[in-house]
Amino acid sequence: MTRQPERIDSVCQQNSSLYKLSQRARFLAELNHILQQTLPTQFSAHCRLANIKDETLIIHTDNASYASLIRFQAPVLCKTLSTELNITIRNLEVKVRPFYIPLQNSHKNTLSLPRTAAETIQHTAQSIEDGPLKTALEKLAKRCN
Repeated sequence: MTRQPERIDSVCQQNSSLYKLSQRARFLAELNHILQQTLPTQFSAHCRLANIKDETLIIHTDNASYASLIRFQAPVLCKTLSTELNITIRNLEVKVRPFYIPLQNSHKNTLSLPRTAAETIQHTAQSIEDGPLKTALEKLAKRCN
């Protein structure tokens, strides 16, 4: 019998460290949302808030050119974000971290064989005893054009 998954709220009530971590993640997500709205349009798709620590806002960008542009605008951004976020921000740290987007394998393995090769493999499979090799050869022979 399988257990039902627990709601995150009930798990957080039982574990104070997990609750603090969850609250911190929500806080950073909200700040990131505000940052996205505050940044100029050309930056918002390439930047995200990574952390805020000791009056330092840490921003990740996906390439070095955006990191340089943000560093040039650091004083203005610190002032603007301080007022928008209602937090004192004196420093801006920009790090280049390419955003990871997992590759979607849109097609299966499309190995195909010429008909003559498939016929040869099928003939070989018929000439050997039953077993894993025979099964594998028959499966391979089915992949002809």
